[in-house]
Amino acid sequence: MNDKNNNANGQGVMPPSTLYLWRLRTLYVGYLERRITFSAGAHTFLLGLEDDVLLEVNGETFRARTLLLPAGISFSADSQGKQIGCCFLDPLGRDYLFHQRLMQRHESGFYSVSALQDKQLSVLTQAYRDSLEADQVYALLADLLFPAADTTVAGFMPDARIARIIELIRSDPAQNYSNEDLARHVGLSGARLQRVFKEATGIPIRRYRLWHRLFVTSTMMSMGSSLTDAALTAGFSDSSHLSHVFQSMLGMPPSAMLSHSRQNRVLVGAGEPGE
Repeated sequence: MNDKNNNANGQGVMPPSTLYLWRLRTLYVGYLERRITFSAGAHTFLLGLEDDVLLEVNGETFRARTLLLPAGISFSADSQGKQIGCCFLDPLGRDYLFHQRLMQRHESGFYSVSALQDKQLSVLTQAYRDSLEADQVYALLADLLFPAADTTVAGFMPDARIARIIELIRSDPAQNYSNEDLARHVGLSGARLQRVFKEATGIPIRRYRLWHRLFVTSTMMSMGSSLTDAALTAGFSDSSHLSHVFQSMLGMPPSAMLSHSRQNRVLVGAGEPGE
């Protein structure tokens, strides 16, 4: 352990990194040992808790304490060995729209420097330092990273058809619904559904299905399942398939986030009532 990573509590013990899982959102707080490179499977909010995050998009490098990246964008991020927060936002885009009006847009399609970043960084630093539980963190992040349920987000127009498709995928993650099967549930053609779904979420249906399977796998492992059992239950063909998808979507192997040790925790929370 490096001295710079020692906890300020005087005991020289670094708090564990934590992966928080809620129904619509996922948050990682702690340290990443390597640069992460991937194509985001969800709208992503990055926060450098101690220093800037170095972001590379389309061959250009940027740096900021807070960064908002749309689903589907390919990027590389380096926390410079410092504490980081990485939050995957809700699939329908309410969170993303909430943050857009608070941040500066770049030509490469991402946003930086949130008007709320001082408060955001303070809460996530507290969550890491004090090893807070999932429901505590969720409550503290209301209207900072997640607009509260009663908060009106200007311009947000939920699409009930896409919400229905997402619910179907969640209800049975191992089920490989065809595009035509899903389209019939909401009265659209297969081609029209593909277009509408990507417009609403930023990613294709198949990619969202894989993204949700990662969530299911992580949740099951937090409850004690083995990697292989969790992968099969979530709909992956085997643990190798899971590892490949995890690496491509999150830029790291599953062990980096999901291993149970003194350095890592995986916690499941309730989220908003009714979600």
